Amino acid sequence: MSDIKPIVILKFGGTSVSNLERWKQILTIVNLRLNQGFSVVIVHSAKSGITNLLEMFAATQDKTLVKEINDSIQALSNELKISFDNESTIEQLLSFSERKILSAYDVAKILSFGETMTNNVAFAFLSQYLKVEQLNPKEIFISRADDDRSQESRILSAKCSIKSATLNQDCAIMPGFIASDSDGNTIVLGRGGSDTSAAYLAVALNAKRIEIWTDVHGIFSANPHVVPTARLIEKIGYEEAREIAASGGKVLHPRCILPAEQNNIPLHIYNSKDMEATGTVIQKGYESTSPRVRAINVRHKITLVSMDSMNMWHQAGFMGKIFTVFEKLGLSVDIVVTAQTNVTISLDTTDNIINDEILENLKNTLMVFCDVTIYKNCSAVTLVGYRMRALLGVIAPIISNFAEQRIYLTSQSSNDLNTSIVVDEDQADKLLIALHDGLIAENANQYGFGATWEELINKQTNKQHIPESWWQTSRDELLELAQAQSPCYVYDQKTIIQQIVLLKSLTSVDKIFFAMKSNPNRDVLKIIYQQGVGLETVSPGEIKRIEETIDNLKQDNVLFTPNFAAIQEYEEAFAKGFHVTIDNKFILEQYPDVFKGQSILVRLDPGHGSGHHRYVRTAGEQSKFGIHHSELQDLKAFCDANDIIVKGLHAHAGSGILEHQNWQRIIQYLTDQIAIFQDVEIINMGGGYGITENPHEQGLNMQKLDEIILSFKNKYSNIQFWMEPGRFLVANAGILLAKVTQTKVKGNSGYIGLETGMNSLIRPALYGSWHNIVNLTRLDEAVEITATVVGPICETGDILGVDRKLPMTKAGDIFLIANSGAYGYAMASRYNLREPAQEIFIDS
Repeated sequence: MSDIKPIVILKFGGTSVSNLERWKQILTIVNLRLNQGFSVVIVHSAKSGITNLLEMFAATQDKTLVKEINDSIQALSNELKISFDNESTIEQLLSFSERKILSAYDVAKILSFGETMTNNVAFAFLSQYLKVEQLNPKEIFISRADDDRSQESRILSAKCSIKSATLNQDCAIMPGFIASDSDGNTIVLGRGGSDTSAAYLAVALNAKRIEIWTDVHGIFSANPHVVPTARLIEKIGYEEAREIAASGGKVLHPRCILPAEQNNIPLHIYNSKDMEATGTVIQKGYESTSPRVRAINVRHKITLVSMDSMNMWHQAGFMGKIFTVFEKLGLSVDIVVTAQTNVTISLDTTDNIINDEILENLKNTLMVFCDVTIYKNCSAVTLVGYRMRALLGVIAPIISNFAEQRIYLTSQSSNDLNTSIVVDEDQADKLLIALHDGLIAENANQYGFGATWEELINKQTNKQHIPESWWQTSRDELLELAQAQSPCYVYDQKTIIQQIVLLKSLTSVDKIFFAMKSNPNRDVLKIIYQQGVGLETVSPGEIKRIEETIDNLKQDNVLFTPNFAAIQEYEEAFAKGFHVTIDNKFILEQYPDVFKGQSILVRLDPGHGSGHHRYVRTAGEQSKFGIHHSELQDLKAFCDANDIIVKGLHAHAGSGILEHQNWQRIIQYLTDQIAIFQDVEIINMGGGYGITENPHEQGLNMQKLDEIILSFKNKYSNIQFWMEPGRFLVANAGILLAKVTQTKVKGNSGYIGLETGMNSLIRPALYGSWHNIVNLTRLDEAVEITATVVGPICETGDILGVDRKLPMTKAGDIFLIANSGAYGYAMASRYNLREPAQEIFIDS
């Protein structure tokens, strides 16, 4: 470079580098910064989805995944219209499939290919428009010699020293995530490590600032998918931001802030989908100056180690002995709480590679000194702010409402910046919502807070052309119907058929069963069955409903999948000739005569859950569903001994999943078990196919899903592939209409009350689910107020939507709650002896 220019580091995540449109956007940002007089360095992640595939390959060494990885990268290079030779990388990947055991270095090398392949494609693309150079992170980031963690952590979640670097061009590009050890071996910085790469490089180049370009607006006061009213934090100091990142805030990797802080380099976070938005700025001078809570985060998958011994009371050196054990095992301790005869610590997966073998080794070693109890799958709810001890009197009453739940420990940080409460996973989100409502929502006008997530999303949506929903084109008819029959659910036949047609476009799927628990309406069941879709049932009541509703019901079109049901229910299903799924070895062992000579499907636990809320994640150690992998060999032996044929394997990870790779993992796990259950002829990949809750969201990529299933179908040509959609078929087809009863508006905010509430639609109260809510009467009028929409039930939780932008509303207006066709009326109640909304089916 001829002139010394200030340097800006632009970091882009996986979705931001995955197609031509996003790379054009990157070019726009780069040119903008160049024109502002900066030299620019791009740091990027791997193309979206590639790292997941590489992780699966490292776990399974399945060669078919290599083809999928190559196809994905080639698709990107084709879209960017560049020639790209990936042959040597693919040969290296295939060579790893031949190794019996992969070392941590092997895994790091495999994972690094995502960034290196993406970098080569990106460099070729950018070179068409700019003079650009490639930087090699392995020459700049070298693993630290003083890192005392386990070898696996040092290789797969590395901490690095930074060498100085210089630029030869005004524009450069470098892959994130990758580093080197002192011997030149490839190591990686862990999930989300590209943020840290950007911070490290900013230090190496003495950059003016770091810009993190992502798909969110910045750091929020809570996870907005759990708390839609979470506030954007527009300005914050380094120390508080570091605490937020370390306590579960997922916008930034926890390690990326400290290098920036130590070198006084500002960090800016921007939304690449909303470039005009403010974002978050982290820099010196934006610290809090009075007691306040900035953010509340949740970290799941926390492991607690509780150590009890009378010998620790007044025993000099006892703590040193037990912490030496953690040091020797390379385990980094997070929270520490002590009592006279107990020490409890937490281990966080952010800094530790934790598995059953490591925990067993830890327990056995510690038991020389004390009794040890390990609690897995806990959650830490952490409040981050300034002078937190001064707020304990406000925090305590909120926590006291959870007195009946198990609180494992509470911890106050020595720097007075955070307070943590460790609870069971299923209580964490409830506690988060209660704390946020009491500590942040009521003090939202404090310095540094911006708009809510909902407000930003609504603003973003207004900029886009969104196709009209069926209820918008039917507005006049719906208003007329509601005047006479509200509150009411309305189901649109045409939309249901459209969703069925969409699923039937999946050429890889042999049979579809509708999970009727989502909507057992008789008219809905009839139209779905008429379209050639089978019915999945979970109770005798549901079986009775379909027998009364469906003419000429065929046995092969009914699937019975109960959970913890009485044995009589299984007997009746077998007698009717339906497909029956078992999800507990106990029921077979207790009643072998009932199952003798039968062919069954078996529901397995794939070991992980997915979905839009923890309550709908139906797999993993904290779920009651499915048979654990450790029981499969015994299950097979029992079935063989009792003439029971396992004809199908089934798994269901959760609900509302928009990531098509979820089914790659599910099907991979199920097909792996064919080695045990060799009579299998059916793979039932379950349901959980997500719908878009907000108009601006991208839905499930059906083409990618079809490609995934086809890749397995080609390998297992004698296997039928089934699916069990529920919400996917009916959610968008249903709406809830209700009249406004009262309003309580002061200025431009307040409450709007409807004639029905959680007795008709409990999902917002139960799951914190988000439904689009509009004033159908005044659909075309300008929004003037921000209101919380509530029902008439005598419960604080009877809330349908919080802080919704709405026109000025009057009693008698008709409100519409969208995407209510699934788990709406099906979960309704007569609480307070109020009748729920009736159901109306539009036959189009």
